[in-house]
This record gives sequence, structure tokens and C-alpha cells, in this order.
Amino acid sequence: MILFENTRLLSFNPPAVSEPLDLAAWEPGEADGQGGRIAAIGKELGKRFPQATRVGYGGYLSPGLVCAHNHLYSALARGITTPIEPSKDFVQVLQHLWWRLDRAIDLPILRASALAGGAEALCAGVTSVVDHHASPSAIDGSLSVLKNAFEELGLRGILCYETTDRNGREGMKAGISENLRFAAEVDRSRSSSQAILVEAAIGAHAGFTLGQESMELLGDAVRSTKRGIHIHLAEDRFDPTESHSSHGKDLLTRLEEVRALNEKTIIAHGLWLSPEEVALMNERGAYLAHNARSNMNNAVGYNRLLHTHRKVVLGTDGIGCDMLEEFKFAVFRHRESQGPWWPGDFLACLDRGNRLLEAYFGGSFGRLQSGSAADLVHWDYDPPTPLEAGNIAGHLAFGLSSRSMRSVAVNGQLKVKDKKPLFDSEAIEAEARTQAARLWKTMEGIK
Repeated sequence: MILFENTRLLSFNPPAVSEPLDLAAWEPGEADGQGGRIAAIGKELGKRFPQATRVGYGGYLSPGLVCAHNHLYSALARGITTPIEPSKDFVQVLQHLWWRLDRAIDLPILRASALAGGAEALCAGVTSVVDHHASPSAIDGSLSVLKNAFEELGLRGILCYETTDRNGREGMKAGISENLRFAAEVDRSRSSSQAILVEAAIGAHAGFTLGQESMELLGDAVRSTKRGIHIHLAEDRFDPTESHSSHGKDLLTRLEEVRALNEKTIIAHGLWLSPEEVALMNERGAYLAHNARSNMNNAVGYNRLLHTHRKVVLGTDGIGCDMLEEFKFAVFRHRESQGPWWPGDFLACLDRGNRLLEAYFGGSFGRLQSGSAADLVHWDYDPPTPLEAGNIAGHLAFGLSSRSMRSVAVNGQLKVKDKKPLFDSEAIEAEARTQAARLWKTMEGIK
């Protein structure tokens, strides 16, 4: 058991700040199946649980943060020196950089990417990452490599493989097969009553790289696995334009026709969806993953209909894993666009990643109460102004940052203590640098 003492509990939805309290959580394997959950909240819990390991005192304790859309395979792209041709539009950015990079990934590079990106996530207070993976030269078994890296770190996640037609029919079918294989692997773990940290979604790249056959196979995979599709849609104007040119219909209509829209669906970006498509997403209970920094970096525009989506979550789209930084950019970019939302609306989006976890894992996430998942962040934050329920979002937008992270627990198990990772971060970073050099060199021969 781990014990946080005399700390103020910081809840995001509804916003709340408690008086100083203790929180005790069961570690994995403890308490007859209660391992990984919050055991109790109250005063002087050290007397009730004298054997508990004291891991934090004072400060603030919040639920762990969720990155609801990421690409950990991009973790080794930082500072890339491989020559990249100038790109006049978003499709050329994909062709000149990202599609070259993903074709250069092998399994050792993937493992290094996952460990480096996952370690960075934990050190930013992110306890769950929803990842969207691609490695056309190393498809089979790639999701298990990711899963093993997540489990080695103790990071929670939802994984999928990015199915696409851009590498031919054989590559497309291999992507479908990897999604199905991995979902079956997760199901076997569940059936053996193992406590799992990693779940499976059904992955797809984007509408403009998916033909009718691949769409139908994705719909079949969604229904047979009882998962949701995780797909980029309408990130750039080209995607809906191509959908109408090649298929004569909206992007969401294509998903609806193959019965791939449900309450586990994750639509990444969605900048150029129509009001009718947003209404369909809301009707089906689909999530929209908003990635403000990536949209800005790729100059694809702004989602003017963001505030009309019912279930917005926040992701990074591969620009690291710092969700407090992402929150700030989401707030400021929205204000610049003169949108109607305030920081509190984006605080609800940040929290809503936990509802996505509940959809896949079951149970209770993001709630500081007995029985909820013990995914927790202890913050070393001494605010210069009062911090209370009504201004939590303001403190996140203009004050609290990942630098204030003190300790992190996932599933009741401490992963960072007093700012020191409880995994070999130096070895992870050293191997990442070695594999990044290999990746960049391999990319030089890919056009």
C-alpha cells in the first residue's frame, strides 16, 4: 500500500479542491482483487494502515493525466537531421517526412521510441497514452512490442495499428491482421483474470488512404472485437475533398456505412468535418481527439466547430506527452480564434480522457474516491494566489506545469518518486539516441 499524507485533493470534473487529507491506495496484487485502486481517503490514515509506504506529504494530489491521441513512433524524430524536402502542403509533409520515417522503423527502433516516449509521459504526470502506431516494414507483432514497453514502464495505454492502403493491398491486410491479433492477445489476458494495463483499439490512418475494401474490413474488425476505430479524419481540407471526389460522400458517412461508429470511436483532428458529421458523431457517442499544437505546426487550420462536439478529449499527435502544455495551447489557440469556450471547458476535455479509459477498461478512472483506479499525480505546487474549485482551470492555464510534478503512481504502483524515475531513464535515453541515429540513417535511403 502507498500513502499520500496531508495533501489537498485536486479534482477536474466537477472541479474541486479538498482540505488537507490522506489518500491510501492498494498496490497490484493486494487486498483480494482491489490492487491498483484507491483504498481510502480521510484523516490520519497512517494509524489505520501502519504498514503503508509513505510516498508524499503536502502539496496537491490529482488523477493522472491522459494523452488521448499520440504517435510514440515519432519520439525519435526530435531534432532530426535527415534531409527533408520542403513541403508546400500537408500531404507533402506526410510524404516527405512521416511516411519515410514510419517505413524506416524496425522493432528495436519501435521499442526504443516507446520507452523514450512513455518515460517522458510519466515524468510529465501522464499515466495513460492512447497510441496510434505505424511501421509498414515491421507490422506483425509491433503492437506487442509497444505493449511490452508500456508494461515495463508501468504506463497504461490503448494501442492500435494504423491500417492504410498506401503500402498496397498486402500491407493493408497486414494492418488489419495486426489489430485483430493484438485484440485477441488482450482478450486472452482478460480471460485469464490478469490485471491489464494495455487495451486494444482498431487503427486506421485516414480517409484518403482507405478504399472501400479496407473500410469494410475495418468495420468488420470493430464489430468482431467489440472495440472502437481510432482514425485521423479531416485533419486537412484534402481529406473531405478527396472523399467526395472518390466516393461521393462525407468521411463520417463512410464509417457509418460499414458500422464502425460507436461509443469507443476516436476521431483524431476533425478540423474540416461538416456540421452534419459532427451531429452524427455526437449521436453515436464518438470521441474527438483535439491536438492543438500539431494542428498549428502543420498549418492545417482551426476547428471552428470544436465547441459543438459533445465528447472532446485532448491529445498531442506525437508532439511529446506533456498534457498540461497541450492544455495551455488548446486554451490559447481557441481564444485566438475567438471561440466561445473558456479554460474550464478545456479542463473538462482534459478530464474526459478518463471516460475513454472507462469505455475500454471498465471500472472508474479520474475520480479521487475509494475503488477508483489509483492513477495519481502528486504536485509540488505552491500557488501565489488562492487555488479553489472555481479557478483550477485558470491555474492550469497560467501557472501549474509539468515541472511541478513530484511523484506519479499508475495502478497503485509508484513510477516516479520525488522527481526521480523508478526506472532506468538514463539507459532508456542512451538506447533511444542509438536507435534514433539508425532511424535517421535508414530514412536517407527512402524516398
